[in-house]
Amino acid sequence: MTINREGSEFSPKTRRQLAMRAGFRCSMPTCRALTAGPSDESPNSVTDVGVAAHINSAAKGRRYNPNMPPESRGDIRNGIWLCSTHSVEIDRDEAKYTVAVLRQMKEEHERFIADELNVGRGCFRGSDLIAVGPDIVGVGELLGTSGKEWSVRIDHFVEGNLRALIDFSERFDAIDPYDRYLLDTSLGDGRQLAKAPTWRRGGASIELNCTVDERFPRVDVHKLGQTMATNAANDLFIVNGDIALVSGLDSLPQRIKNSLSMLQGESPLHPKAGSRLKEYFDAFEQSPWLQHWVKLEVVRLACIPYYDRAQQKAYPLVPSVLQVLEVEQITPGRATQWQDFRFKLNVEGVGAWEQVIAIFVPQGERPLRPSGWEQIRIE
Repeated sequence: MTINREGSEFSPKTRRQLAMRAGFRCSMPTCRALTAGPSDESPNSVTDVGVAAHINSAAKGRRYNPNMPPESRGDIRNGIWLCSTHSVEIDRDEAKYTVAVLRQMKEEHERFIADELNVGRGCFRGSDLIAVGPDIVGVGELLGTSGKEWSVRIDHFVEGNLRALIDFSERFDAIDPYDRYLLDTSLGDGRQLAKAPTWRRGGASIELNCTVDERFPRVDVHKLGQTMATNAANDLFIVNGDIALVSGLDSLPQRIKNSLSMLQGESPLHPKAGSRLKEYFDAFEQSPWLQHWVKLEVVRLACIPYYDRAQQKAYPLVPSVLQVLEVEQITPGRATQWQDFRFKLNVEGVGAWEQVIAIFVPQGERPLRPSGWEQIRIE
């Protein structure tokens, strides 16, 4: 492969995202071979023959663009996922594999993977995302439950790895309780973990045994108190001389909008609150993976209680939701910073409930924190 220079090397995060968007398969249309799988060296070893190759070369050559800054060479848009054989081939034949050819190859391959995912084949094959805390996510499924004992299978990791899972278990008592959870996107549900999970190898998969807390009690949606309302332009408005308020079932869309539109870490008063939607949009925009990650985030906010240190009580940031049935982006892409989603939820006091809600997902770099943020932050 071309030697990366001047800070243009792909980061581990970018490499992982390229692999995921390619379905862990080579993007060469005549190949599409799997590039990762289990290794016999040890229970946590992985055989990885995938390569994050540069489209515009990182060093001198036919595909080298001298006007491209180093950070752009290491950007995901300048990468294509290949097996080790075909990564060598494209570097040795730059006359054949031009920038335009590689970009078209990448686009067509990601569309091919998207089609597989959308018809239930490909990586998921009836499974979905399983999360163990914020940094360990895999494709798998719930195998069964017995009271507070949940058993899940992870077929392969898409965030973190087995080493991270072992570290999570070893550090369990020191981890913030808000980050000790098990989420199942297919089930649309999740629980806080009562103790560290245990695991064992099940063929090429990892089987986890998790002891979970009881389902956190939900408030009947009709008993939700008042909150400020926003209009179609997402602005506060006045009714009879006062700021408009909503309560009960009418307040649920507003509460969903507020929780998902705030970036995690944005509020000094609630630094753990908020969502990671911007992070997922930046990584998986125009990818079928996006819908799965967005639903995973809604499951987390609806099912895992957040401890409010100011009020000294715990509550889910998306209240009254018993199960997340579906979250669908209405119009793919990011033409604006407000994205319409259709939420299908099982709500306490109502049952099945559906509504389209606009969520703010900022574009560009993450906004800078205002001066003095650290002084008023509540730990």
